[in-house]
Amino acid sequence: MKKGEKPKNLKAHNTHTVLDLLRKSDMVTVADVSDAIRLSKTTVKKIFDHLVAEGLLLSAGKGESTDEGGKKPEQYRFNKNFGYVASVHVTPDEVISVTTDLDADIDYKTKAAVSPGADLDEIIGTIVRQIRESIKRKAESRERLVGIVVALPGLVDSAGGISIYSPHYPRWGRDVPFISILRAALGGDIDVPLFIDDVNRYQAIAEREKGVAGGARNYIVVDALDEGIGSGVVLNGALFQGNQSLCGEIGHMTLNPVDGAPCICGHTGCFEAMVSAKRILGLANSAHASGRASVLFDGPPSRRIGLADVCLGAARGDPLCRELVEDAARWFLVGIGNIVMALDPELIVIQGQYVKAGDYFLSLLRDGISHIGLPLVEKKVRIEYSIMGEDRGVIGGAAFTIADFFERRLHV
Repeated sequence: MKKGEKPKNLKAHNTHTVLDLLRKSDMVTVADVSDAIRLSKTTVKKIFDHLVAEGLLLSAGKGESTDEGGKKPEQYRFNKNFGYVASVHVTPDEVISVTTDLDADIDYKTKAAVSPGADLDEIIGTIVRQIRESIKRKAESRERLVGIVVALPGLVDSAGGISIYSPHYPRWGRDVPFISILRAALGGDIDVPLFIDDVNRYQAIAEREKGVAGGARNYIVVDALDEGIGSGVVLNGALFQGNQSLCGEIGHMTLNPVDGAPCICGHTGCFEAMVSAKRILGLANSAHASGRASVLFDGPPSRRIGLADVCLGAARGDPLCRELVEDAARWFLVGIGNIVMALDPELIVIQGQYVKAGDYFLSLLRDGISHIGLPLVEKKVRIEYSIMGEDRGVIGGAAFTIADFFERRLHV
């Protein structure tokens, strides 16, 4: 016991230590936990009994007896259905809403399209309807709602609950007190913590909890949509936001200020503008006009092509698609090269449309990263594709909320 630490605090500390191990395990026995954290079996058994009484721990039957024989030990598992999270992701064109258990596994999902550049009332109304439907579906269960989280596009002050600016939703205005407005719209009968943040930050958490960043302490997630690039930055194991929540806005790093493509932010030559669908498809249309053949132009003239088609074509070896993806890769390397030189991450995770370009695009990045600044110094950074789909934002938001519940609010 530390000097000045009271037995009550030590008991709570031990209980949280045991619970943390249980959450990361499948089936465990008293002996397993006792050996892992060096607490006596008597102490661990008392903690187990308390957690069973609280509903956080479930008996899972008898395990195998030891080599020496004897009684089969009682097995236990964490009750991931003790509570749930309502997690929402506002994308540029729809609102995705899920509920998850306390392992951040989705058990219900719904989506609703929204008007292009929808006003705040439409978005808030959609979120409220989805959350109330989610809560209604859980009404007959014994699960408790531990929090509501909303992942937003654009700049977000998570501590203040403010949407600073969303380029996809300019009608919202600036410095919108999003949490205050959402809480008022939900009404007084839903009294749980509310959280918001930039979706890319929640996606960084998702990669650590369910994706390819497990065990990494310094990594960057880069999410490239049709129009927009954002990132989540984790340094020394902690999500990094910066002085005014600008950290991660890599899409607006200037890569080509001289003759770069215009960006939705009003600047030219931004990272996201140089690899955007608008620019890449413009190059494709110019090639078509000059007589180039490509799988992009097969089919009826009315067929609309997208960035995903270019990426898929590159993965399948189409020459023009590969040229277009090579162009994007050059700008990607300038952008992520700057990140590597500034932050020195151990891992960069690529999410979004360019994942569809497969090994071809990934190899361009992996081979090219060694030729950025300080070419004689080995760049010890892995570049990997995300294995997570569109749910990465809601999963990350749920994981954040669950961590807050166990670390800050649960008293056992």
